Amino acid sequence: MSEQQTSRFDHQRLLEMVGEFELELQKLPAGSQEAAQLHEDIARLKQHLSAPQPQVGAVQDSWQSLRRAADSVENTVLKDSPYITEMGRIIGLL
Repeated sequence: MSEQQTSRFDHQRLLEMVGEFELELQKLPAGSQEAAQLHEDIARLKQHLSAPQPQVGAVQDSWQSLRRAADSVENTVLKDSPYITEMGRIIGLL
């Protein structure tokens, strides 16, 4: 598999994981500040990933913000989300 194909696969998988994580966020109490922050961070990450040529630095920055927000609710609602772990692994490969 060429480097371009690997990047495309990881990019697609990352988009899938973000979508699945969004579904998991439905467990958060509606209207909470944490939920609002997570939704903003997800929207920003998706925007960067939707660019024709995603900028690795922008994706990584968006990921870090999302990860910090998820850490604040992980123990109370998300309980060690497998999506966070997998997204981090994929972004680490970019």
